[in-house]
Amino acid sequence: MSLLLKLSIALLAMVLHVAALNAATSDDKAIAADSDRQITEQIRTALYKNPALASNDISVQTKDGVVYLHGLVDTNVQRAAVKELVQGLAGVKRIVDSLELRNDVR
Repeated sequence: MSLLLKLSIALLAMVLHVAALNAATSDDKAIAADSDRQITEQIRTALYKNPALASNDISVQTKDGVVYLHGLVDTNVQRAAVKELVQGLAGVKRIVDSLELRNDVR
């Protein structure tokens, strides 16, 4: 087999390998985005169904399994309840709590 043919085959193999890695990475990102959307929706639904938490102004975002909580709660007990609710969900890696007390005077 000529050297040129061997190099061509090796180059083709590398190109195919890189293409396969890129496809897998794209699939992983799509799966992660779907999982993030599911986590966010589960949290929003659970907050809505919980009478003690439903009236609060809480924004939920999830990125790569990290849940970001923003907004207002009435008490620290409610803040703890929200965090406990989130921690119990599959796929949650970490919580970033930016919740504030509604009547907190600064």
